[in-house]
Amino acid sequence: MEKLGIHCKQLMLEEIKEKIKKSSNFFITSFSAMSVSEQDELRQKLKSLDASLLVVKKRLAKRTFKQLKQEQISSLFQGLTGISLGGSDSIAVSKTLVDFAGRHENFKILGAYAEDGLLDTDSVKRLASIPSREVLLTQIVRLINSPVQGLVNALSGTIKKFVLVIDKIREKQGGAK
Repeated sequence: MEKLGIHCKQLMLEEIKEKIKKSSNFFITSFSAMSVSEQDELRQKLKSLDASLLVVKKRLAKRTFKQLKQEQISSLFQGLTGISLGGSDSIAVSKTLVDFAGRHENFKILGAYAEDGLLDTDSVKRLASIPSREVLLTQIVRLINSPVQGLVNALSGTIKKFVLVIDKIREKQGGAK
């Protein structure tokens, strides 16, 4: 008969594997001596981005990624490991994690897996420095609008000058009568 602890760990392993398979990106974090309220704060911020935080033991995480044939990720794990899963906007998730790490010294970003590639801590920080999608779209619209706006201003200036010249001519002719 199988021990209950082993069966429980196998069920946890399967659940973690399923969640990781469903996620196109995830971030590996480490935290020690963080209070429950700090963890809840991070979970709430991630939840608003449709992301979640799994807290797993290093050994269980290594076993999970070994079964998923992603052993290279195992080198990132240190102590109590957090795996931030999901989120449609990986840039927003990375910004949230980098901001949280800046305010909590016990929380560290160890790396990430995004778009079939492993990212180190510096790469995650660079990813967090990219402007949000909305900001990028605004910048693109401004770039597209800029030449058109310049043309409108140039043409309106020419039209104003033309109207002023016609007005002066009319005043001259009206004054000569």
